[in-house]
Amino acid sequence: MTAVRSPRSLDWSDLATLGEQIVGATSLATQREQIISTVSRIIKGEVEVWLQESLFHLPGMTAKTKFKQKTPSTDMKRAMQTGDLFSGKQDKATRSGASNAVWAVVPLQEQGITLGAIQIHRPKGAAFKKDELNLLEGLAGIISVSLVASHRVAVERFRLDQLNLVREVSAQIANALSLTELADRVTELIQKTFHYYYVAIFTLQDSSSSMRFRSSAMTPHKGRWRKKVVLDVELGQGIIGQAAAEGERILVADVKKDKRYRYIKALPETRSEVVIPLKIEGRVLGVLDVQADQLNVFHPNDLLVLEALADTIARAVEGARLYSDLRRRANQLALIADVSKSVSTSLDLHTLMENVASLIHERFGYSHAYLFTVHQNRRLISYGAGSGERKDSLSGFTLSLDAEKGIVSWAAREGKSVLANDIKKDKRYLPSPLPPENTRSELCVPLLYDNEVVGILDIQSDKVNAFTDDDLVTFEAVADNIAIAIHNADLYRSEQWRRQVGESLHEVAGLVSANVGVDDVIEAILDELDRNLPVDISAIWLFDDGELYLAACRNCDEEALEKTLYESSESYDGLMDALYSDKPIIRKPDDPIWATGLTAGFDKTYSALAVPLRVGQQPLGVITIAHHTPGRYGLEAQTMTTTFAGYAAVAIENTRLYDTAQEQAYASAALLQVAQAVVSLNDLDEILGTIIRIMPILVGIARSTLYQWDADKELFIPTQEYGLSEEDEVKFWERTFSPGEFAFLDACRDELGLRACQLDDKHDLEAWISLDPSQEVNLGYQGAFLFAVPIAVKGALYGVMLVEETAGGLRFRARRLEIITGIAQQAALAIQNDLLQKEMVVRERLETEVQLARQIQQTFLPEKLPELDNWELAARWKPARQVGGDFYDVFSLPNNHLGLFIADVSDKGVPAALFMALTRTLVHAAVIEAASPAETLKRVNDLLVPDTQQGMFVTAVYAGYAQH
Repeated sequence: MTAVRSPRSLDWSDLATLGEQIVGATSLATQREQIISTVSRIIKGEVEVWLQESLFHLPGMTAKTKFKQKTPSTDMKRAMQTGDLFSGKQDKATRSGASNAVWAVVPLQEQGITLGAIQIHRPKGAAFKKDELNLLEGLAGIISVSLVASHRVAVERFRLDQLNLVREVSAQIANALSLTELADRVTELIQKTFHYYYVAIFTLQDSSSSMRFRSSAMTPHKGRWRKKVVLDVELGQGIIGQAAAEGERILVADVKKDKRYRYIKALPETRSEVVIPLKIEGRVLGVLDVQADQLNVFHPNDLLVLEALADTIARAVEGARLYSDLRRRANQLALIADVSKSVSTSLDLHTLMENVASLIHERFGYSHAYLFTVHQNRRLISYGAGSGERKDSLSGFTLSLDAEKGIVSWAAREGKSVLANDIKKDKRYLPSPLPPENTRSELCVPLLYDNEVVGILDIQSDKVNAFTDDDLVTFEAVADNIAIAIHNADLYRSEQWRRQVGESLHEVAGLVSANVGVDDVIEAILDELDRNLPVDISAIWLFDDGELYLAACRNCDEEALEKTLYESSESYDGLMDALYSDKPIIRKPDDPIWATGLTAGFDKTYSALAVPLRVGQQPLGVITIAHHTPGRYGLEAQTMTTTFAGYAAVAIENTRLYDTAQEQAYASAALLQVAQAVVSLNDLDEILGTIIRIMPILVGIARSTLYQWDADKELFIPTQEYGLSEEDEVKFWERTFSPGEFAFLDACRDELGLRACQLDDKHDLEAWISLDPSQEVNLGYQGAFLFAVPIAVKGALYGVMLVEETAGGLRFRARRLEIITGIAQQAALAIQNDLLQKEMVVRERLETEVQLARQIQQTFLPEKLPELDNWELAARWKPARQVGGDFYDVFSLPNNHLGLFIADVSDKGVPAALFMALTRTLVHAAVIEAASPAETLKRVNDLLVPDTQQGMFVTAVYAGYAQH
């Protein structure tokens, strides 16, 4: 029998220290282990302890303080329900017989509250004695009292932490003057102290229906802190919004049962929530939102502490707002003073704008601050300077003054300020084309001088309701100072204008000696005009072959402008008058509207100036400039442009001569390269392929194809292509064209000569096929053309080459067509040469074959004639052609006879020779078997007749000679 420790031999010091250990333990799991360890030493057996964890839970408990335990056994549940101690034997049997196991279980209770249970199990031990059961019951009492005492100590510690939190929050608030800094500190303190799942602070915006998120804090997740969860809340929306709207605390023990609760994907573990308004003198300034991951977790004491914190936070929020307002007002006044100082210290407009933008950004922290200049004459708004992430990317950025959308454009046109505290609600707002797209509110102020908008101050914030009426007043005062600075800078620039004009004349004069193209010279001239004069539209018209044509223009559609010129006789006559005028012509309001004015739709009072371009007495063209406002050009502009046009005319004439020389050299080089390709290659396909491939490089075309003409089949056959799309390339090789299927090809076949058709928007193969070559075309058209070039020699058509120009091919079109025509001649010679070579090869082959046939035919004739007594035999064979059907033969016969055979086959040449060979073979076979010449010829005739299907026949004489 196993000995059992008696209560009299018990070490009572174990019981004394057990209570101290339970009270001093920091977690329920540690207390449970201590209970198991002590009971196991006092009473023999396997000890199990189950504790009612929910009774000991505090808001400050973390995952580390919790522990896992098995579900209480049936005996434990029975003991906890009845409050009595139970013991008994194990009824379960084993293989060896009945089990000797015994057990005892006692509930842990204190003041009528069941805290848990202790169960001792002995698999093979002796039954529990009464003393042991009494001891177990006494231990349960000591443990219960210790657990309750420990929990009370934890509760007091927790309450002390709450009070310390209130004190610490008050201390933190005293040092925080920023609302964002205040919210960050408070949410972190509340979450760390009470370990709530989520804590957040929102503030209410003035005259707004939305709550502004300030800060939040969450419980750690997997060893790291979670990111802050930012919530967008409208007033009256959800639990948070309703608490702010009503100004009353809202406590929700189970959020799933409250219809006001909004599920947030980033907060999936929320089970209960309390929202406490932040109020000062009845005014709601915001809310404190606390969420827990357990049901009904907020104790009345917790709510008292949280409301005390809310009152403290509300006072701090009000103080921070007052401080922010005072600081903002001070910054506004300082900004006005600093801008005024900058205006008086710099005449450089860009430097001034950069300084102002930096000041606004530094003083107020707005995400973007920009300054624009407004050019009324060009109807443009140009970026001047700015601050923020986009400033480096905005260099050279412009806006249309007449744009339908855009707050900046509207303010510049109307001369009125725009305050949009929510850009989503302003229909005029146009998002920035540059990242980041973070603008939420915008303040746009026009810069007015003498009632004219000279610029725009545009400030953008990444927050809704970022601007107040005080901000508008401040920045309008700043705008007045900036407008004055812009005016002063304009005066300074006007003094520099004469110097700039002189520099421009120097630039244009430099083009006289520069080896550049006409287009480059014209563009440079237009650049200098735009730089020196107020210009909306500028154009240069050149005179060639007795007609004026548009060479280039700015700020106007070239095709529309040229069309207007040819459709308006008054416009054309006006330019011709200017061409032969001795000085620039200033258009008067009652003069006819010139082409630029008609194209732009200007009012009759618009300003225009026409300047003749002349070298000596030779007219070269006209420069025209126009501005939509009246009175822009006077004597000063007339004098300046006269000198300017003189330099420009010399530069254009010099460049024309240079271009002519370059074109000639280029054409010669291009044709030389093609000729080298033709000479160096032997295969026709390779020659044509090389020509088609190098032609786009040499003459600047978009794509080309070549169709060869098969006169026997009367078909245009695809031969070479370059530059076609993949789809068109497949179509090209799959299709041949008979007469009537491709009008462009037919036109070249019917009348040899170059054909041209103007291309519209479509440039594919189907568009080519549908073109009508009979329509009249203007080769002075700026757009692209399709040219059909016949490949022919002395009226013999070998094919057609189709060539599509690249866009903007007008400048060298005449020279380009000359080169293409020359290349087509090279291709025609290559094809003709290939045909001649093929004919020569065929002729040589036939001559060889005929010679061989003649040699074979000669072998059929007797090498020598027989020698006969009293007879002399002689033969002479000479056909009309290399080979023919005449032949003879002499052969010995039985009985000392001799056969003589002479024949003539109808027709000449190889067919007759072949028929002769057949006849000879049959005669040789027949003379052996036949007895007489007549019978021999009859037999040969019978054999020949079936093979004379082509109408051929043979005339023959066969004689026999008997030697005696």
